[in-house]
Amino acid sequence: MADNIESRLEGDIMVCAIIGRLDAVSAENTSAELLSLIASCESAKVLLDLSKLEYVSSLGLRVFVQAAKQLNGSGGTLKLCSATPPVQKVLEISALDSLLDLRDTVADALGAF
Repeated sequence: MADNIESRLEGDIMVCAIIGRLDAVSAENTSAELLSLIASCESAKVLLDLSKLEYVSSLGLRVFVQAAKQLNGSGGTLKLCSATPPVQKVLEISALDSLLDLRDTVADALGAF
């Protein structure tokens, strides 16, 4: 089980906060845990809160893409929010900020479902 994900329900939306680093060391466990949480989410609405994510590598970005694919395949929705400046920069450089629904705040993202 990943120790860098905190999850909670906000109505019918699963909010998952990813904490610390998402890199080669943590990506596999984080991905497995996140995909398991997504599978257990009845509404298939998932918000990734990135406010506590300090660093993301290319392997970490793969976690976001896998989550989006799993949700899209089941008619679900993934949103990301509150990216820290270093994470925001990586999302921009990789162009994932234009492919994934990235919002400024949790409240903004929750309201967009």
